[in-house]
Amino acid sequence: MKKEHIDYFFELYEKGVVPKIFSKVNSLENQESYVNPDYDENLVKNEDKIYSVFFIPDYLTPTFDTDRFSSKIINQFFKGYAIFLDGFSSADAYIKHRFRSNAKGIRRRIKRLESCFQISYKTFYGEIDENEYNSLMNSLHQMLIRRFEQRNDVSQTLTQWDRYKKMYFSLINEKKASLFVAYEKEIPIIVSLNHHFQGRLFSSISSYDIDYGKFSLGSVEIYKKLDWCIANDHKSYEMGMGDLSYKREWCNHIYNFKHQIIYPKKSFLAGIKANLEFIKASLKEFIFKIAYVRYKNFKAKRKKSNNLQPQFQIFPLEETQNDLEYETIDYNTKSYSFLRNVVFDFLYSSIENVKDVKVFEVSKEEKSYLIVGKSKMQKVVF
Repeated sequence: MKKEHIDYFFELYEKGVVPKIFSKVNSLENQESYVNPDYDENLVKNEDKIYSVFFIPDYLTPTFDTDRFSSKIINQFFKGYAIFLDGFSSADAYIKHRFRSNAKGIRRRIKRLESCFQISYKTFYGEIDENEYNSLMNSLHQMLIRRFEQRNDVSQTLTQWDRYKKMYFSLINEKKASLFVAYEKEIPIIVSLNHHFQGRLFSSISSYDIDYGKFSLGSVEIYKKLDWCIANDHKSYEMGMGDLSYKREWCNHIYNFKHQIIYPKKSFLAGIKANLEFIKASLKEFIFKIAYVRYKNFKAKRKKSNNLQPQFQIFPLEETQNDLEYETIDYNTKSYSFLRNVVFDFLYSSIENVKDVKVFEVSKEEKSYLIVGKSKMQKVVF
């Protein structure tokens, strides 16, 4: 008796296909069904195989031949997070519904970013030049490295980077994936890779320039992608598994994944093997739950004990001076790049535009600097 393991979520969103054993997929959002063009009746007639199908989201439930097959279901530990877009005409309409009075704060952060910098947005979906693709993927790679170094964490994405970089180029050109980018002038500050399945976007790999941390670029990304989804007739925005606070805040559908063991009704041996698989999978979920909680606690302690951020003090100054005799420095160069996030924090708090701000080196030995805008100035000492 053969057994086949199927990652249903992966098949839908990363491969863009429905496993051949399922005749259709039923949608919870709009009560529609998607008929599987790859459905294989020969598989259904084969009574020598059981299927262990995991990570099934509750809003895209698969249909199989219940005359020939029975199933056993296990609720999985991880929850999934999605935004259903039916009834919303724009991202503004959604955040007003979801966040109510706090929606103003999200819009304010986006306006603050756009008032401090020259910001533009672009989504590559169906067409991207290979050189531009490589450049943007390199930017995303560097963002991920810096972000996970900041978090003192390990990125599973980075361990498989070569595979991801190789596969997404063709997927984007085939409209099976997209690449969202936010630029400051011509420099990417947010890069996000997304999969698409039947008018649904799955946000797969995203990162941003951590020097812009004050501007909540994660919220900017979600807001802009929601607007794109609605404008392009997408039904939902899927964030996948993983319990993170921003997902709980943004999503209007939080669901359990199911693990379904499907086996031939008439086979006594299949019934025994299905029961064994059920016990095995249930035990794995139980063990994983305990291990995951301990792992989360371990990571929290590790982050507290490994704070690698540079330490500095800020002294606000009342009078703004533009005729200072100190040397002007370029904080975008490698030797002064440690000042970028401090300057950008100043822009956020003072609502200054980046073109109106200068940085002066007061003392190289003491590592002290002046950040001077149109109406405000501060001294920074490292």
